[in-house]
Amino acid sequence: MSKLIVIIGAGPGISYAVAEKFGSNGFSVALIARHKQSLEKLTADLTKKGIKAYAYVGDAGDAESMKDAFNQIWEKWNDIDVVHYNAAKIKNVNIINETADALTRDFKVNVAGVMTAVNLVASDMEKRGEGAILLTGGGLALFPRPEYGSLSVGKAGMRSLAESLHAVLKPKNIFAGTVTVSGWVKPDDEKYNPKNVAEQFWTLYTERKDFEIQF
Repeated sequence: MSKLIVIIGAGPGISYAVAEKFGSNGFSVALIARHKQSLEKLTADLTKKGIKAYAYVGDAGDAESMKDAFNQIWEKWNDIDVVHYNAAKIKNVNIINETADALTRDFKVNVAGVMTAVNLVASDMEKRGEGAILLTGGGLALFPRPEYGSLSVGKAGMRSLAESLHAVLKPKNIFAGTVTVSGWVKPDDEKYNPKNVAEQFWTLYTERKDFEIQF
């Protein structure tokens, strides 16, 4: 059976390009997102390109929802080889107008959901002695913008978490790392288009030089 990448927070941008890149290199793809209709379109498009793609409904900010999605995945596959966490709560709200409750809700999606996924797959990866956790980071971790205050906090947390996971999981032969994308990703952008970002994730996964690629 082919290797499997599970992509959390699947959408038409970075995650779709990552699915296409890994799928074209022999991976099957399991996509997790909240909306069934959009998932079905993504999987249909990937299938047309000869990629084995499957849809699972799940909310990255809800641990029980994530567990349900992963349990459905395990009904078909014994092993998950790669997890790509791409979920994020993106909103244009100045940090001074944020509330503690809103920041906490966003943090569950932007950062804490990673640990839900890690806790679900790490023990199996450790038993096999292989696996990878890939995180979509952002330049807001390095250069926060007040008008995207919550996301800036989230990306800083994501980068810190990636480095910590890298240190802890490396001795177990599990790779953890992040691509810090320092630009707004658009299909027509010469540099920051989804396919270029996906190439960075493939490099991160295959070369495993450090916990981070800054792009």
